[in-house]
Amino acid sequence: MIFRRSVSFIALLFSLLAVPMACQQRTGDAAKPTGEAEHPHEEGPTDVVELTDDQRRIAAIAVGSVEYRNLGQTLQVNGRLAVPAQSQVNITALQGGFVRAIPLLPGQPVRKGQVLARIENPDLIGVQQEYAETHSRLTYLEAEFARQQELSRENVSALKVLQQTTADLRATRARVTGLAQRIRLVGLSPQSALAGKFSAGYVVTAPVAGVVTDVPAVAGQYVQPADVIARLTSSQGLYAELTVFEKDLPQLREGQRVSIVLNNEGGRERLGRISFINRAIDADRSVRVVVRLDQSDARLVPNTFLKASLDLGNSRVTALPEGAIVSAEGKDYIFIETDDQAAHHHEEGEAEQSEKEEHEASDPPSRFKQIPVRRGVTEGGYSQVTLPGNLDIAKSRVVVKGAYALLSQLKAASGEEEGHAH
Repeated sequence: MIFRRSVSFIALLFSLLAVPMACQQRTGDAAKPTGEAEHPHEEGPTDVVELTDDQRRIAAIAVGSVEYRNLGQTLQVNGRLAVPAQSQVNITALQGGFVRAIPLLPGQPVRKGQVLARIENPDLIGVQQEYAETHSRLTYLEAEFARQQELSRENVSALKVLQQTTADLRATRARVTGLAQRIRLVGLSPQSALAGKFSAGYVVTAPVAGVVTDVPAVAGQYVQPADVIARLTSSQGLYAELTVFEKDLPQLREGQRVSIVLNNEGGRERLGRISFINRAIDADRSVRVVVRLDQSDARLVPNTFLKASLDLGNSRVTALPEGAIVSAEGKDYIFIETDDQAAHHHEEGEAEQSEKEEHEASDPPSRFKQIPVRRGVTEGGYSQVTLPGNLDIAKSRVVVKGAYALLSQLKAASGEEEGHAH
């Protein structure tokens, strides 16, 4: 009983809803003029642009074919300027002493042999005095050795005395040589010591030409021979250290040409060649590559960041003129001639549709379809393009001039579609 009542209620509900729908249908039919037929609205693709002959001529549209060209392949990497270990110098005191003068500032250029600091050590006077005394004894032993040799030949003196004299002579001679080296090491003269001119101070000079990068010592400080009083960096041997990822290593070889642009030189290009390829792979799967610059420049600063372009040689690739490729929203596109219909975003009356069909029959429009591509290397006005796999390269006619006019037309049509959307 309950089931029958439910069925009857549903039937009554549908009958009540059907009445206003029928009335609305009749009202709509009455609103249309007598004899006007409905035309189904057919949507075409939204990536097709239609141009009449006049529009095509005004836009200077020119078409061509995809070409195969030998374009130079390059690899873009980052890096920095670096100097070899021998060009980074720690300046130390050769003998312990007090720093009496250190006229240095960070960034100051210095030449080889320039005085960097003055060190004073009273113990140096004792070294020079000992050298002078030992040298005098050496003179005496040399004379004594000659006399003992003469006595030994005449069997006047015992052989034991000659041997003792010989040993003393050799030991004294070695000591004199060592003391002289210690004096010369700090830049003093052994001859001045023999003349009684002793000095308690010496100067520290630059072993190479370069730039002062750090001055940790101060005047009046006592320094040991292991203490660093200044640091120099020489531009001699400066090289570019590139960071190349593991996957790109097979494309590299020693002697390969490299173009380098420093971040602080506003696009100036420097050239070099790969000298060494490190075989140790870092934790981020990258490898350090050493590039020697063709021309050295003393103004270059170590640790300057750079961008490098490595020449990988020529390869035959599909290419188009640069003007054939347009960019929109971070993507690259080309246009090809097509038979596809463009999308229409408004309904046309019967008379207007008939007039358009007659016009198209006598002067059919040109249709161009937007195709996404991937741009590669550019050289000599041509860019490498990777085309969709379903595109017939031999039969496709590509817009090589006026592509931006088509892109503007397509964007305008897209805006019209959004404006008429309901």
